[in-house]
Amino acid sequence: MSTPTSSVLKELTEFKKEYVKQYFQFTEGQRVRYTELLNKRREIVKNWHDNDQVATSSKPVKKEVK
Repeated sequence: MSTPTSSVLKELTEFKKEYVKQYFQFTEGQRVRYTELLNKRREIVKNWHDNDQVATSSKPVKKEVK
């Protein structure tokens, strides 16, 4: 991977903040970059799942409401 996971997340977070500041609109360049980062993030997470690097529960956790 050319871009580390943490930098992808940081940049996505910054884009989300800018999106709100710009009245929920991206410029064309921002939209393209955001889409690229989102796809990179999805690839990273898919790779984690494929390599069994994601923690999963062995049995469902049931919490009782009091």
